[in-house]
Amino acid sequence: MVGLACGFGHCFSLRPVTQSLKGNQSIRHQPPKLSGDVRMKNSVTLASLLLITGLLWSVVVVPSAQLDWTEDANFGFSMTMNGVSTAGSNTTNPIYVDPASDLIVGIWINASAAVYLRTGLFSMEYLGIPLFSSPIDYGDIAVSAGTVAQLSNSTIPLGALLSYGGISLVTGTILGHFSMNYSLQSDPSTTVRLAHDFVLYLGSPGLGSIMSVVGLLTVGFTVMSVFGLLISLDHFQQGISAARKMRRGKTAAGIGIFPSAVVLRRKPKKDAEKISKEELVKRVGEAARSGWDGKSCPKCGKKWGSNADACSKCKIEKAAAVTYFSEDIAEYAPKALNAVAPKSKVPVSTFSKRLHLKPAKGGALAAALTEMGVFQTKSVKIPLKKVAFSGLALAGTYWSWMQLLNGAIPGWLDVLLTTAAGLVVSVLIGYFMKWLARVPRLGYDK
Repeated sequence: MVGLACGFGHCFSLRPVTQSLKGNQSIRHQPPKLSGDVRMKNSVTLASLLLITGLLWSVVVVPSAQLDWTEDANFGFSMTMNGVSTAGSNTTNPIYVDPASDLIVGIWINASAAVYLRTGLFSMEYLGIPLFSSPIDYGDIAVSAGTVAQLSNSTIPLGALLSYGGISLVTGTILGHFSMNYSLQSDPSTTVRLAHDFVLYLGSPGLGSIMSVVGLLTVGFTVMSVFGLLISLDHFQQGISAARKMRRGKTAAGIGIFPSAVVLRRKPKKDAEKISKEELVKRVGEAARSGWDGKSCPKCGKKWGSNADACSKCKIEKAAAVTYFSEDIAEYAPKALNAVAPKSKVPVSTFSKRLHLKPAKGGALAAALTEMGVFQTKSVKIPLKKVAFSGLALAGTYWSWMQLLNGAIPGWLDVLLTTAAGLVVSVLIGYFMKWLARVPRLGYDK
């Protein structure tokens, strides 16, 4: 947007076609005059007057459209863009502009009283972001009563400013503003301001508006936000399910296998964990005997029958399977202490990956070490920040879609309030789900 604003600032300026004469200053441009004349503040020679008259009548311009005036009892102006008056444009009736073509801007004046033209301002903004703001100094042009004339006629090269490599940079609604300040010649110390806003629509309405850099970015952010929100909600669902399982058991041994979303916490110091490797393996093996869920064979992985006394594939009996499972888990106990550093928090899923264990074995080992007091758990992993960010980004794209498809012209306050509302709602939803995913404290002192 900054580059665009600089482009407008260098390539376009609404300067008056007329300039007042001071002393022997020469005239560079004169307005095409429809009626009346432009009165000079200082006296000029007869030759200059003849030259002025010739220039005025040699460039007569007739407006191609009906002019709608922004006026009071003394003075008025009309702005046209590509021959269409801007005074009647609004969000439901914008002026459609092809971003690949030139934009021709004309300014007409209608003086019912003798006035001095002081200054003016021409600006445009997109989604509350200023594209450019161009102040205008009319040099106190003296305009006599009854004057109706075209003050300026300028061209904005939209194709060069709003496209790159044949691709439009911006499509959608642009809010413009134009104002003029004048003083009555009978009261030059008092300045009167006339102004009006206008609305342009760059590109084709409807779905064609997304075929620009801004439109494609809007689509990309929307898809990313929706996808991220769905993934976060899925993680929340897994956390809530894990919390329900954790609340069913009163001890880690009673739970047996910790779900992958459970968060393991390590003691701040290792002093209480200074036991021999053999003792650690033995105690973990004893704690893990209740961890086998009986769903699959711990030896070959074959599905275990609900009422079977032995594995249908490797023929290992149920009692031997429990022993095999606990001994297999116990072998990883020494490595488990290195997988979770002191004073750190690690989900069971990460814990299992670090030990190259399947989720069931990793959860059983985590439960056994928690039962021993090595680990503690009091929460499950929930993507609270991801939900908040996704809600924030999704709310932020709302006004982009509204201005692309419905011609909305939001300001900075509208965008900030909508984005803040999206953030607040998503955070509230996240904390509600966090409450649903609460778990009892297990470990350390158990």
